[in-house]
Amino acid sequence: MFNVIEDFYHPSDFGLVVANFMNLHWKATYQSKVQLYGGNRFNAYPCHETDIFEKDDNSFSTYNILKNTFENKTNIKVLKLKTFLRKIKFKEIKKAACYKNNKPHKDDLEWDIAGLIYFNSGSLKDGTYIYNSEYDFDPSIIIGSKMNRCTYYDTQVWHSPGMEQEIEERWVQPFFIVHKKETLEKINEA
Repeated sequence: MFNVIEDFYHPSDFGLVVANFMNLHWKATYQSKVQLYGGNRFNAYPCHETDIFEKDDNSFSTYNILKNTFENKTNIKVLKLKTFLRKIKFKEIKKAACYKNNKPHKDDLEWDIAGLIYFNSGSLKDGTYIYNSEYDFDPSIIIGSKMNRCTYYDTQVWHSPGMEQEIEERWVQPFFIVHKKETLEKINEA
């Protein structure tokens, strides 16, 4: 399962979220955080991220804008949401171990849906690559990046980011959603 929504955010909401890229605090980190990679973020996928956006009462918060837009565009009721902003600097990716050795991965089973919204790039080379299995060298499907495009998929779909950015700094908004009651029940039992 994978889906693409063009013109995801309303223009005014898109502008509010873009303002965060210029005004929020960023921390240098890496993906995946499951492993430490010897303490060197360049042994992983180096990136810069904001804190996770929390649920609040402000209808103009990034959390609520994403939740409301996703529910309106997909008719999927969001039971739990995790989202933040990420910058990927091409000069750092070129130094990383993953640059020429990009391997597909799946996301955490704690979530039903994973997704990404693109903010400032437009290329097949830095989009999302979808694979049939972890052993594939080439993707089966490439979802190109495009400003205000949203792609989302089941967390157990093999995927990877495109590494050949055509811009110095790629801006994206990752998100993870629980929409199945049974998934939420498992989380609450743990």
